[in-house]
Amino acid sequence: MSLSPAASERPDQTVAVGLLAGGEVAFDRILRRVDEARRSIYLRCFSWRDDETGGTVAQALLRAAERGVKVTILKDRVGMHYEYLEGAKQSFFHKRIALRVRLQTWFLMAAYGRWGSLRQRPSAHADALLQHPNITVRRDDKRFDHSKLWVFDDELVILGGMGIGDDSRWANVDFMVELTGREAAARLADRYEGRAAFDPERRFDYLLHSFTADVQADDTLREQRLRLIASARKRLTIEMAYLGDRACALALVDAVNRGVAVTLLTSARANVLGDLNLRTCHDILGRTRNADNLRVFLHPRMVHGKAIVVDGQRVDIGSANFTRLSHGGYEEVNLYCQDPAFARSVEAAIEAEILISQPARHPVPHSPVNALVERAISAYQAARKKHTARAPVEE
Repeated sequence: MSLSPAASERPDQTVAVGLLAGGEVAFDRILRRVDEARRSIYLRCFSWRDDETGGTVAQALLRAAERGVKVTILKDRVGMHYEYLEGAKQSFFHKRIALRVRLQTWFLMAAYGRWGSLRQRPSAHADALLQHPNITVRRDDKRFDHSKLWVFDDELVILGGMGIGDDSRWANVDFMVELTGREAAARLADRYEGRAAFDPERRFDYLLHSFTADVQADDTLREQRLRLIASARKRLTIEMAYLGDRACALALVDAVNRGVAVTLLTSARANVLGDLNLRTCHDILGRTRNADNLRVFLHPRMVHGKAIVVDGQRVDIGSANFTRLSHGGYEEVNLYCQDPAFARSVEAAIEAEILISQPARHPVPHSPVNALVERAISAYQAARKKHTARAPVEE
């Protein structure tokens, strides 16, 4: 009979997990890892803006390719709408805009009250990436892939909430996480290729919502997150970019009602779904009657992080929001980690942002009409993408 290895010898115990809080820290680390890569770089991203940061990342990838590193870039075409809508309003890869895309983007602009630009400038850096023999770029598929994922040399993983752009690097409140050690990338491959189901007993694992990964044995990402919230006994500390999933809101209300100290940080005005976010805060505070064990804070900057800390022990952090899109319409990847030191670092980062935020109480000012429109848009997109995401869609 073989004996199980000691905890210190288990593969999931050999991986170092570190928080990269803030875009400046995260992009400094990403660029360093690109420069250190020896064999391969694998990148999945939803948004890539043609701005200073977008160009800097491209230059680093070109340097890696020149020294023989094989670079694979999976850039989701769905994200182009938001590249036209926000930031520099310049998409890095998607310069030619078909009529249907124009109409869809105009609709989003009108719905969200944000006026972008459909006049796109050419990008020499994008052309260089597309033409380099050591770089493979897939940019024409609608993969509905909202993940932000880097894998270096099949040994090191960086994931989180940050797209590639000046807003992520300089403006937003956001997180990335770095996992070092071969088991970090090996476990990710096992999860995506269906060799392993999610295991909450591990020190770290990956929570997936995926149309392509073979994860049929898993509960859904939504069910796993709801179970995580329901398991809280003392406190929940949450930073969340976008809200709107009713089940998640009700789970927070239940946590407050059973005496858990709940802290929620989001934006005073999100870049999209702004009124739906505020409506959700309004409802949670109203249902709990501004309970003393509930703290809701509205940050003056765009909060783009997605993190849940349970009882100062367990963390769910990555690309997935509390929305129907993240739980049913987009590909997402989050890190699940049981590590008190890491949990403390995430909580400390959230509390630091709370210091410059304003507390909210019921009623929270918002536009009920806009909130209904935003909820309808989110529900429509989630339902549509759920049925179309398995195959590329050509305009």
